Amino acid sequence: METYIVYINDGEAARRQIVAFIEGRGPDRWVLVGCPPRLPRHSGRFLSQPALKRWRADWTRDALEDVVELLTSRGHEVITKVVHVPLIAYTRQLRGEFGQGARLLDARRPRGSTPLEPITNEQQGERPDAWG
Repeated sequence: METYIVYINDGEAARRQIVAFIEGRGPDRWVLVGCPPRLPRHSGRFLSQPALKRWRADWTRDALEDVVELLTSRGHEVITKVVHVPLIAYTRQLRGEFGQGARLLDARRPRGSTPLEPITNEQQGERPDAWG
């Protein structure tokens, strides 16, 4: 059983990528990492840390609902997580939890002109896997 760690910020875009990727594959373990959008500066100022964590968890549950349903209906094991720290640090944590052999897949969709935060530190030889 292979383990895939997938970073997602748009459930529908990720679902389209995953459908094409899992066609003809046997059951695998999928760790879906929700990457909620940042709240505007003024909104985030008035939320407590527990409220902010709850909002991120709710956002992740709603965004990943279709992807989880798709994967479980085809016999895959699914684990969902919510990122609360910088992605490079979270990737190291997940690699420690699921092993260095876990494949990293970045299914995040760019929003506007803001570049996406990296999920690995390429200077240290870490690279996410390509879809396909």
